[in-house]
Amino acid sequence: MKDQGSEMNRPSRRTILAAAAAGAMTSSMAQARPSGARKRQGSDEYDAIIVGAGFAGLTAARELKQYGYRVLILEARDRIGGRTYTAEFNGKPNDLGGTWVHWFQPHVWAEISRYEVEIEESPGNFADDVIYLDEDGRRHQARISEFGAEVYGPVLAMFADAREIMPRPAEPFVDTRWMAADTLSVADKIAASPLTPEGRIFAATIFAANSGAASKNVSWIDIVRLFSLSGYDFELQGDVLSRFKIKGGMRSLYSALADDCGASIELSAPIAAIETTSEGVRVVGVNGKTYSARAAISTVPVNTLKDVRFVPALPKEKLQVSMEGHAGKANKIHILIDGERSIFTAWAPGTGNSPINLILWDGVENGCTHLIAFGSGDHPLDIMSKVEIEAAVEQFLPNAVVLDVKAHDWNNDPYSKGAWCISRPGQISKALKALQASHGRVFFASGDWASGWRSAIDGAIEQGITTARDIHRLLSPK
Repeated sequence: MKDQGSEMNRPSRRTILAAAAAGAMTSSMAQARPSGARKRQGSDEYDAIIVGAGFAGLTAARELKQYGYRVLILEARDRIGGRTYTAEFNGKPNDLGGTWVHWFQPHVWAEISRYEVEIEESPGNFADDVIYLDEDGRRHQARISEFGAEVYGPVLAMFADAREIMPRPAEPFVDTRWMAADTLSVADKIAASPLTPEGRIFAATIFAANSGAASKNVSWIDIVRLFSLSGYDFELQGDVLSRFKIKGGMRSLYSALADDCGASIELSAPIAAIETTSEGVRVVGVNGKTYSARAAISTVPVNTLKDVRFVPALPKEKLQVSMEGHAGKANKIHILIDGERSIFTAWAPGTGNSPINLILWDGVENGCTHLIAFGSGDHPLDIMSKVEIEAAVEQFLPNAVVLDVKAHDWNNDPYSKGAWCISRPGQISKALKALQASHGRVFFASGDWASGWRSAIDGAIEQGITTARDIHRLLSPK
């Protein structure tokens, strides 16, 4: 999708620099390495192997470096970043995957502060003019500021019990009432709520954009979790989830983390198996190459966990979720249209006739307008086709001319098989503890099963930190 040359060179450059500095660093590393770290007989021996160079893997490597361990990262793709992916579009870096950040997300905000990256606003988040489709596909225009309590009141009432059932949303095992409440889908909740027609469209649009899936497939409690983590404030939730992004794209952050992680990184190195041995673990590449270490961290997303062979086999609770797959099938599409349009947002209920359910205005330049559109893989759409994208955009903007599109098909990406993780009704509440659990000397780190900001970059960083700590507990002397 893009020239990733600058990203692909970084790991090899780090490896070369690390080798050149090895002699000078021997003494200081000996002091930094915990006494539990063994002396190595060969260059292919590692304390830990991490599968995946997304935020969870890079964070875990950086944390393990602080303990003095030697780490190898194996990344299936030809680039770092995982489900974050910054590519050039319309002459600028734009994120095809994870994008927005906020100081309510403590782990990612700490990294933003650590590496001194800057943030900027996404202007389309606070547009007042809205174009929306009703459930029959008819087009309407309105001003969000003119929607009154009759629209917003019933939507907010849907979250009336959020504090009661989820008082500590970042600590899911401290108070587990949310698990017992995980019985409804989003479609069930909308059907049971006394919403106005506009309120129904607003709610369906926002929930579909948050989940990237058909409402019948999405757990209502996962929507409540996002609301609760955002301070139990629906208006603030919009800021937390889609108002602030990193200048230069998420690449600015994941590249800084990669440069600091201290690990050897092998790109284009998909794995076939992770095996426990008498001495530690053995990771087997698809090409048959094997790697040995004292422990391993798998950051493989939940939907592809089933594609890796584990010896011994994974517990059924962990494997079953992967076999089912989570509900998230979001499509995110950058669109350049002819003509300079004033700032607006567009809505369509995920149950309607449009394969696009949300459009955010992202700026005008040189007589063109940049849009970011969201939809779900549950609705057929060739996200690479200008013809199909133009037909979808014309539902909101009649006679729009699409000049260019850019997207990454996460749903058919063999290393993700879906976008961010949104659970099905009753799914994650039953499986979260099992997904987080280690399997002998193999540990699991992914935003897909984070305790707090599950499905977000913050959750991936959280998991990288906590899993590295668990590895250290295993490898350090008792």
